[in-house]
Amino acid sequence: MRCRTLARELRRRSAEITFLCRQQPGDLISLLEQEFTVLALPEQPLAACDGLEDRALYAAWLGCSQQQDSADCLAALEQAGSSSAQWLVVDHYGLDASWEVAMRESLGSEPPPQLLVIDDLADRPHSCDLLLDQNFFGEATERRYQGLVPQQCRQLLGPHYALLGPEYAVLHPLVPPRTELRRVLVFFGGVDPHNCTGEAIEALMVPELAHLAVDVVLGLQCPHREAVETLVAKRPHTTLHDPQPSLAGLIARGDMAIGAGGATTWERVCLGLPSLVVSTASNQEPVAYELNKYEYIQYLGKSSSPWNSSIAKILLNQIKLVQVLNMSARSLSLTAGDGHVLMSTILCNSV
Repeated sequence: MRCRTLARELRRRSAEITFLCRQQPGDLISLLEQEFTVLALPEQPLAACDGLEDRALYAAWLGCSQQQDSADCLAALEQAGSSSAQWLVVDHYGLDASWEVAMRESLGSEPPPQLLVIDDLADRPHSCDLLLDQNFFGEATERRYQGLVPQQCRQLLGPHYALLGPEYAVLHPLVPPRTELRRVLVFFGGVDPHNCTGEAIEALMVPELAHLAVDVVLGLQCPHREAVETLVAKRPHTTLHDPQPSLAGLIARGDMAIGAGGATTWERVCLGLPSLVVSTASNQEPVAYELNKYEYIQYLGKSSSPWNSSIAKILLNQIKLVQVLNMSARSLSLTAGDGHVLMSTILCNSV
């Protein structure tokens, strides 16, 4: 989705965009095809991911070796007559410098294409001209990629460069800091396999919180949809929303969010929405920890921990609630929501 945001801004500046996506269960190829040319790589059976961690897990997500993936990409580009490019943009935790070198050296562009890597992990080497990591790691933000990228690589680090939809930049100066609690937004991503959504609603069931309006956003692929629908029907002032083209409207009118880490974090902070955050993937934990440390969010812990017991305690404790609401003004300073404009300007001026 962040690549689509960047692609839209680049296309607005007359760039020609082609996506390379491997067919896998749950892919977004049909969504991208509504706007862009998409070259679909052949589906590869995914390896079992149970018990895998870190690099082994991310490599399994690729569905094949990096060598095979780069060969498939090059073959798809050649068949489509698109074997030259000024920029390659890569966003995949399973790819590193070996894939990047193979792609750049094998494409027929002259001069060779420049390469932008979008990453969050800082756990492998890259061969790139630009590196974007839109996450916040406190004092470590500026040094995480030392020794992992070429010396001449320009590093664009921090939420200032977050790739958000253009509506966030428009709303950013308009939303006032939250000063009271009336409406809560609950969103844990499109699938929410651990049913964090249901746990959050249950925590909001206590009679003392019954007056709060609650907006729940749930993906159509969520395996716990029926259970969530039952909870929504039981709780007063609670509305279940299907997937939204953008969460900006619900974020702007909310006073508090309960949700996962990840990309939605930057949408919430851009619009100053105080958030109670649960990490639903290991790569979300260090970002959530640092944001909590600097009081931009309230981190409740991992999805596997008893995090939901903290929700009512925070919302019913007036002192704690005021502390959380005060996060609103602070979080607005992290990003103005115009990262897509900054990034596209850099790419276009580098051609």
